[in-house]
Amino acid sequence: MEIIYALKGIEQLILPIIDFILQKYNVMFISHKSNVIRQVHELEWQCRRKTKGLSKPEYWTWLATVTSEDEHGHKSYDFSGEDYEIVETDAPLSYEIKDENGLPGEKIAVLFIHSGHIHDQHYHLKWDGTKIIPDEEGLSACRLAQDWETVRNTRYGLLAETDYLAMKDQPDMSNEMQIYRKKLRDLPQDNPDVNNITWPSKPS
Repeated sequence: MEIIYALKGIEQLILPIIDFILQKYNVMFISHKSNVIRQVHELEWQCRRKTKGLSKPEYWTWLATVTSEDEHGHKSYDFSGEDYEIVETDAPLSYEIKDENGLPGEKIAVLFIHSGHIHDQHYHLKWDGTKIIPDEEGLSACRLAQDWETVRNTRYGLLAETDYLAMKDQPDMSNEMQIYRKKLRDLPQDNPDVNNITWPSKPS
């Protein structure tokens, strides 16, 4: 127990120092595939672990399979099987836009987390070799998918309202109700524009 407490004490001393260094020098690691950023983290191993989608125990188990050790005890790692690249950078997680209220030529920095390019551990960003830039196409595709998910959830709710009519112990469903439910099921393919959905009217 004394050893455990001693290790915890050392950890409490070291971690603030590491945090200070990372904040001072703004060091971070990004993983990208075909220049599309997949993960961002202050620590390289965490960046690699999150890119792989592994828990910590799973990561250490995997790491052992790519680790070799020479006669002097020096360890080396073979990451050649990875289909992405990890880069260390001090590039800011922001981009500049024209300041409409400032002087001519003035720009302001917009954090990616505020612009929606970083949201819920999803990164709509690209690496151009020197800096991090917005991935507008990726962000638009994500927002479109979210909009369609909202439409589908609404449709499921409307179908659920009349599911009882399709149960075996209920009388035959009216033709109008059958048409209504079919229109709900066919709604995505019948409405290509998520911002202009024509919802069927529920029969009385």
